[in-house]
Amino acid sequence: MKIIRDIEKYSNFSEILADAAKVFSERTFLVEGEREYSFDEFNRLVNRCSRMLSGEGVKPGDIVSIVLKNSVDYLILYFATLKVGCKINPFPFHLGSEEIKEKLQFIRSKVVYAHALHADKIATAALNIRMVQSDKEMILEKWLQEFSDSDYPGPDIDPDEAAFMYYSSGTTGSPKIIEYSTRSEILAMASLLRSSFIEPQSCHLCVLPLGHTAAIRYSIWPCLLTGSKVVLFESFWKARADLWKIVEEHKVTFFEIVPSILIAILNTGYEDFDQYDISSLKFVGCGSAYLSKSLQEKFEEKFKIPLANMYGLSETGATHFDNPFMAGRKTGSIGKPLDIMDIKVLDEEGREVKAGQPGEFAIKGPSLLKGYYKSPDQFEACFKNGYFLTGDIGYADENGIFYYADRKKDLIIKGGVNIVPAQIDDCLLTHECVQDVATVGKPDMFLGEVIKSYVVLKDSQTVEAKELKLHCRKFLGDFKTPTEIEFVQELPKGPSGKILRRKLREKEFSKLSKL
Repeated sequence: MKIIRDIEKYSNFSEILADAAKVFSERTFLVEGEREYSFDEFNRLVNRCSRMLSGEGVKPGDIVSIVLKNSVDYLILYFATLKVGCKINPFPFHLGSEEIKEKLQFIRSKVVYAHALHADKIATAALNIRMVQSDKEMILEKWLQEFSDSDYPGPDIDPDEAAFMYYSSGTTGSPKIIEYSTRSEILAMASLLRSSFIEPQSCHLCVLPLGHTAAIRYSIWPCLLTGSKVVLFESFWKARADLWKIVEEHKVTFFEIVPSILIAILNTGYEDFDQYDISSLKFVGCGSAYLSKSLQEKFEEKFKIPLANMYGLSETGATHFDNPFMAGRKTGSIGKPLDIMDIKVLDEEGREVKAGQPGEFAIKGPSLLKGYYKSPDQFEACFKNGYFLTGDIGYADENGIFYYADRKKDLIIKGGVNIVPAQIDDCLLTHECVQDVATVGKPDMFLGEVIKSYVVLKDSQTVEAKELKLHCRKFLGDFKTPTEIEFVQELPKGPSGKILRRKLREKEFSKLSKL
């Protein structure tokens, strides 16, 4: 198996990229449209870009922000930033210009590389802004022609210092800026590879936004380390119509999605998917948000492809992997922890609970975040006895397989009894007319909270709330059956596909103020 040397031995990303270029050289690393880039060619472009960054006055430790759509230009800038020893700050592209402007004023990046869509509006917030993409072209490669492509060794850096600055998903409020060290990222990658997450010299389809941690960590880095190929798309929605054709053409072995994309795939039809040879596809990963057992089973039944549940937080990276080839695999679980993770399930008093009993996931490991940018007190408050408190509720069975239930803050307390909203969601999703659902607690003067479900129906489907309540009552009993069901066109979601239940709770509480 051809792979670069033990990953844990590296202390910087310059060495990793340079070694990958030597070991895999002319093998294809990136494909974007009709353009292919070998490992060596990509490394040379990164060397050019590193010299461009240095020429613009960026120094080790400076913050470089990227506000771009998925592209090879994005990845060149990403790796060049790391080579020169700067901190990389990828922005989710979907953010509005005013929100980006506000965050830039807080973070004070040395230089910002932006798409024309945002460039003009955020120029006043940045010390130095360069437009890299317009709707018509990507111009980075033109800039780089005047710079040498010879090896750029990069400076000596402390691998334990912050090198990555990501935004949290913000499901419970304003997003935080999460800092990771070089060492934590390297150790996380090594652990993922040991989990048989990726086979060397395979092909990954990347459809998730590069501005979020998942795409870089689970598509780009593993391929760089194993000599594998990445087929890069601007978004899933650009690849959606030809999804299985793309899989066949490139012999894709893996791609990762989020639950909102999974729902789109299941409801697109793809009735002709069996006309394509997709035998190369070993499995599909799904992460960044809660994956219901019913959706997982629907996908696997329809396409005969394993759908692996991947669990982790922005603060922890991947912690569990539902390995579809593991003996004793349990559908609906998040699998077993990665080998560098120490996971406990704690009660309200911070005591570890027995197998099968629910509690809060608490995580310890070398790949966790280094801190929250400019928020040390907030960072310290997330830990107890050295363990990061996730705010996620779940349990582990007697075989050490973990199951995720819901966010701790999302629990519904009805008459003093804790109810997991995801359990009601899962039940409603088994109804043939339901496409998507989100359940929240609705304030009640007698019970504290009652259960309310917001339901999105499949196209052309109609059903009365009464029928859905009877469906729930059959499987959940009276107590857990929604008191109210409201039909909506869509649910509020974050960029990673997570349902923003807090938005729905805020909607219910706002009604109280009008009474």
